[in-house]
Amino acid sequence: MGPSISAIIAMKPSRNPSGIVSAILAVAFLAACQTEQVEVKPAQPAPKAATPAQALPPAPPPETPEQIAEKAARAAAQAERDSVVSLYNNGDYYGAIKRATTVLDDLKIYKDLELDTLKYSAFSYCLVSRTALCRQQFEKALKLDPAFTLEAGEIGHPLWWPVFLQAKKKEGIK
Repeated sequence: MGPSISAIIAMKPSRNPSGIVSAILAVAFLAACQTEQVEVKPAQPAPKAATPAQALPPAPPPETPEQIAEKAARAAAQAERDSVVSLYNNGDYYGAIKRATTVLDDLKIYKDLELDTLKYSAFSYCLVSRTALCRQQFEKALKLDPAFTLEAGEIGHPLWWPVFLQAKKKEGIK
């Protein structure tokens, strides 16, 4: 191969116009001949076709209007129960009692929400020294579900635990 570009540039300048033209042509020729080395990567293997075990499960069928309405009704009932619990948790026991009284009929189709609302209503009655009404709420809960019980942190409370045990005894539940 001929001289490199830097060798040609470093050559002694010539006064011969044809020599200058020759040098320029040589530089252009050499520049055109230089190639960039490109790294060749091995071809990637083609992705494997999905096997039946890897296939995504079919999408669930769209909800029916009845299912959508049921979800909305359950969410509304849950919000009513939550409003009672919120009042109770904020120390507004009279507010919790009043709210529970107004929403209990709406919660009858959801036994778990009705039981929970009765429980917080009973707790509120006990905390405002209305023991007979506290016991009545527990009795309603036990009639609705004889297996109804209090959670571990609620058992043994000095105000409502004795009342709860009285309600169980009155309902004949051990």
